[in-house]
Amino acid sequence: MMTFGLQGKRAAWVRIVYVLCLAAGTYTHASILARHGWRWNYGGKPIGTVLFWSALTILDPIVAILLFARPRLGITLLMLLMLSDVIHNTWIIYVYGGVVWMVADQWVFLIFVLATAQTLWNAAQKQSQALESQA
Repeated sequence: MMTFGLQGKRAAWVRIVYVLCLAAGTYTHASILARHGWRWNYGGKPIGTVLFWSALTILDPIVAILLFARPRLGITLLMLLMLSDVIHNTWIIYVYGGVVWMVADQWVFLIFVLATAQTLWNAAQKQSQALESQA
């Protein structure tokens, strides 16, 4: 097993937080689908919103898996996913109203992701270089 000192430990904790948050999102969207089914329109929201929110049931766990299987791709997709999610949900709250704290916690997670992504990126790059030098 390879270790990469403090940077590697910090990256491991960052990845754990990412995955736990993605798991919470997966649970939220999956529980909505379990209760209401794939045809529910979230109380009259636009079809694009319905498709986006339903897709997160699949996208969140895929990104979580990629954070381990292909960390740099996972980080990139996580930033894109959270940015699109926050922008979209902020727009939904603005236009339709809703539960502001749910978007606020997504903003906090987005800021955390943007502030810590470099840590995980550097650790993934260092690990990749170490694996290449062993080959």
